[in-house]
Amino acid sequence: MRKLALLASLTIFTAITPTRVAAQPVIPAPCQKYVQLALDVGFKKGELEELFRLAYRESRCNPGSIGYNKRADGTVWSTDYGLLQVNNVSWITYLRGKNIVSKSSELTNPQKNLRAALALKEYSEKEGYGSWHQWRTARPNGSAGNVTRK
Repeated sequence: MRKLALLASLTIFTAITPTRVAAQPVIPAPCQKYVQLALDVGFKKGELEELFRLAYRESRCNPGSIGYNKRADGTVWSTDYGLLQVNNVSWITYLRGKNIVSKSSELTNPQKNLRAALALKEYSEKEGYGSWHQWRTARPNGSAGNVTRK
């Protein structure tokens, strides 16, 4: 009888105790179609929320997005490409050296753009700047401020 009572109370306890479920990353709807691709190129599940928060901010998760950075006189001095708006002037030589792209326009390919973003994230970490350094936001006055290492 005692065993039956113990079993019954254990069953009730198990039924009312919430099961801890691992938190799922919150991914903006337009970005969800790129989640598996991000995992395939090497991002970890724990990096997905930040990755796609940035991709949504940069391009609304539009792989064909192209942003032109212009001087005061209106001439274009650099171009940002793809999901994460990877800059051609700052990073094309590095990305060519990593055999990710041979020309800037290839960064509109979602797989190449995500591979480039992963390479840049890893570069930042290796150099002591922390993850996502290339996507830091400017100060309210428009300046990026001083770059500091961790």
